[in-house]
Amino acid sequence: MKTSIWYDMDERIPPKTGYYLGFKGMSMGDDETGCDYYYWNAKSAEWRDSQISSSYSVNVIYWTEADPVSWYNTYRFRQKSGALPVALPVAEQDAWNAVQQAIEKYEMVKALTRT
Repeated sequence: MKTSIWYDMDERIPPKTGYYLGFKGMSMGDDETGCDYYYWNAKSAEWRDSQISSSYSVNVIYWTEADPVSWYNTYRFRQKSGALPVALPVAEQDAWNAVQQAIEKYEMVKALTRT
């Protein structure tokens, strides 16, 4: 399983310039929403649809450091080379289990507080 954490732009901005997977909200002249790779320019603190300076501004609401393209490329390399998947280190497995338990507790509290 590949994992990722999504950040709200009001809570955290990307640490450096580059492409990130993001969810864009509606904006003036663009009434569509959806997920795609968008370019974050840390110097000007703005999202664009590409790194070209004349590209359109994008209203990214959520973003993640997850990179499914690199996951897929690694998967394709394993298929071509016949290499076996690498097992996760025990510490990483324990951390992921802790995250799963925290999500379950959050969902339980959320359900209990609904009236």
